[in-house]
Amino acid sequence: MHPILEEFCDKWVWPTMPGAPGAEFRLKLTHEKCLAAWETLLERTVRDIEEELTTNDEGWKRDHALRGYAAEGVQMSIKQMSAQLLSVDIGEQENYIDLQRMRARQIWDECKHSKLHADVLLGKGWVKNERELMNIAQANVQPLPAYFGLSMMFPHIHPLARAAQNYYTEANACLGIMAYIKLVDDPLVVHEHLSQRDEELMHFMEGKFQLDFYCTTPESQHHVEDALGYLLHQIGGFGRSPQPAAAK
Repeated sequence: MHPILEEFCDKWVWPTMPGAPGAEFRLKLTHEKCLAAWETLLERTVRDIEEELTTNDEGWKRDHALRGYAAEGVQMSIKQMSAQLLSVDIGEQENYIDLQRMRARQIWDECKHSKLHADVLLGKGWVKNERELMNIAQANVQPLPAYFGLSMMFPHIHPLARAAQNYYTEANACLGIMAYIKLVDDPLVVHEHLSQRDEELMHFMEGKFQLDFYCTTPESQHHVEDALGYLLHQIGGFGRSPQPAAAK
């Protein structure tokens, strides 16, 4: 196991609150599906970073910042997270109040993250102000159906289906951040990632919390497994060569 993944698992994946009714289900998913995919994507990220660091230009930093802005721009974040809030019917709100509070907090986090990517573009002089990004297609296009396509479907699936996305996808975000902080010494790139570290971890823990304490019935577990299967399929599949991970 890659040392970065091992550290992440030891700190955040394996510890489980005693009596958590869905923990056995989560750990089964982790061993059978998540670990191999996490490691494959992490190794790909590390190789990409090492290759990027051998170049003499900073174009890759610009590309990453633009992709990150597209993935976490205010308009995209509000649309995505609002759809996920709507996955809980009015009559079910009282049963999922902790879950809904976490999702509401994530709207703020995601919108704020876009500013961190803009900081890189502004700090490097690639744009004069954030408004210019509205005229750059790369800063406004997110071509990852596994993330945003599925997000728009959550209101039609099950209130807990998104647990798969937060647990699996946000773990990849955490691992990628750990890799960039470890390998890149550019202060702006470190700022871009370090400022997101704790928030992305909270999003991962949201998924972990949902799996451990809410996903306790065959119905909810079935929808979580289906959503995870879709995520794995869209980014390359379990046991297959994955496509490059999104900025998150």
